[in-house]
Amino acid sequence: MACHPGESFAGTADFTVLYDNHNADDPNDTIIEAGIRVRNNTSASVPLRSIVVRYWFTKNGATSVTPACWWWSPSCSAIALTTGTVSAPGADQYVEIGFTSAAGSLASGTMTEAIDLGILLGVNVDEADDYSYKDQTSFGEWSHITVHDAGSAPLSGVRGGTPPSGSVSRPAAPTSLAATASGPSAISLSWSASSGATSYNVYRSTTPGFAPGTGNRIASSVPGTSYNSTGLSASTTYYYKVTASNAAGESVASNEANASTRAAGAAIAELFDDFSYTGTGDSSFLSRWSLRSWSGGPGVMGAQWLPSNVSLVTDALNGANKLMRLEATTNGEPAGSSHAEVMSSSSKFRLGTYAARMKFYNAPLSGARFFADKPIETFFTITEYVDDEPNYSEQDFEYMPNGGWGQGDKSTMWLTSWETTIDNSSTFVSASHDGWHTLVLQITSTTISYYIDGVLRATHAARFVPEEDQFLSFQVWFAELDGNQASSRTYYEEADWVYFAKEAILSPAEVDAKIAAFRTSSVARKDTVP
Repeated sequence: MACHPGESFAGTADFTVLYDNHNADDPNDTIIEAGIRVRNNTSASVPLRSIVVRYWFTKNGATSVTPACWWWSPSCSAIALTTGTVSAPGADQYVEIGFTSAAGSLASGTMTEAIDLGILLGVNVDEADDYSYKDQTSFGEWSHITVHDAGSAPLSGVRGGTPPSGSVSRPAAPTSLAATASGPSAISLSWSASSGATSYNVYRSTTPGFAPGTGNRIASSVPGTSYNSTGLSASTTYYYKVTASNAAGESVASNEANASTRAAGAAIAELFDDFSYTGTGDSSFLSRWSLRSWSGGPGVMGAQWLPSNVSLVTDALNGANKLMRLEATTNGEPAGSSHAEVMSSSSKFRLGTYAARMKFYNAPLSGARFFADKPIETFFTITEYVDDEPNYSEQDFEYMPNGGWGQGDKSTMWLTSWETTIDNSSTFVSASHDGWHTLVLQITSTTISYYIDGVLRATHAARFVPEEDQFLSFQVWFAELDGNQASSRTYYEEADWVYFAKEAILSPAEVDAKIAAFRTSSVARKDTVP
């Protein structure tokens, strides 16, 4: 009797997986987190290295998949994680949990300790359509996470559970594609979702009736149903089509939509401030900006928010230039900690282009750097903070030089759009951002786009677009403290300028040109935003 390589004659009920969805409260964020236990139903002890566990999911347009073991006993070092691809309903990807010899054996009738499996996707995804997903918040049997013989083909060698099966059909074409000009160099697109799609592709031409192809594809693996087409020529008509994709392939094209960009140089209301004040007590400064002194969140409760933590300092690289500096100080105790916030006096900013030139720091201004301190250096926009307010909104650039929020000690930039105080879409960039950076935020009626130094880093969907006018704000605060270190240390950020163009979408290069023109003309401040 023969069997296919990698298949097993052992029973498919030899093992049972028990599952706890550790991230059930947020099935639309950037991570999957599953608690997984394996029970040995056989009458013999089984070496764990002889089996693997597979978690099945769809990437939903994510371009990277990074699995992680966040906890297991005896040790995560005895676990080997790999990824693979598959084409099945509810799954185009899987993470395989393997074991080394150090994991030992699983005795008959016993269960492993819970494995805390994390899967980092880098963009927001819809976990609810994943084969292995279940809204289950306590450990219970779940057949959609499967056990296989080590070394078996993805859907073979089953020792427990039921792997996904069946074929996947290509999705239908997206419908209701619409295009709207949002400035002299940008057009916003939106369309209706296509059933079965995991991502979308966008095509553009200056010729009507064009055929989509690799030569005119401007975006692929778009996870949502909106896109902001930038870098366009002024006073030009552009034509667009969109296709849907999944593991089976690409759909036919949507309807064609077109829009004409606005004329270059069209007058727009704008704000510019290069912080060239004599100090934070300057009446001109205080007429535009407020310094927080009241207590409360975010951050370590019990810490103060001190106006004295904000100062105007001379630029070390240009003695004629001023920088706005915000500081946060701690001695490891909440009562010995203070934060800083500067907020615009007016809330009059909604659709348009926001930008700031920021200097983030990994090393403290004074004192030692302790990685258990989790400072956050920020530039963001926000409405008045009210819990459960349906019209609340916020868009954040938040840099954590010492890591945090599930990233260990790795320096991470978080780009987050808030629809309410509990509903958000977040994208992170795991890399040091120590030094100067130009941050650009574009908000149209359909899309929010985050750029760092001219590179598009995140795009968030229409439902996160603000409904009401917002404030501009800068903060430095602590999410966590190293309570074992009593020495004083001060973390900080600096801002060179801030800019806003009302209802005009400017590319990062256009923002740079605007700032250069202001400085060439010795314009320190401008505010025509009504």
